[in-house]
Amino acid sequence: MSVNGIWNVEMLGPYGWEAVATAFLEDGVYRSASENHYSVGTYKVTGNQLRMSSDVVQHGRARTVFGRKEKNMKLSFEGKIKGDVIKGQTRDGKNKYQITSRLTRLADL
Repeated sequence: MSVNGIWNVEMLGPYGWEAVATAFLEDGVYRSASENHYSVGTYKVTGNQLRMSSDVVQHGRARTVFGRKEKNMKLSFEGKIKGDVIKGQTRDGKNKYQITSRLTRLADL
């Protein structure tokens, strides 16, 4: 199953889904960005499962994520692919916290 494409990245917060980035997935390479951060990493698809790890750099106003306000952090994501939506959990690098997240396909590459 190919997930190559452009994806909207959202995290579930207290007021619903919050858009946090636009991601580009291409042949195992993950890249995403917003006005205050960018992220580069890798992903692997096995059946209908996607596993991703990335390094996040907050270059603008740092926001608190996973209880910390850091300029650099490692994140991982594991999710289930259902058509044009990938839903799962984003974890901090220490696997201490997780946030329900989803990616929704915007376009093919």
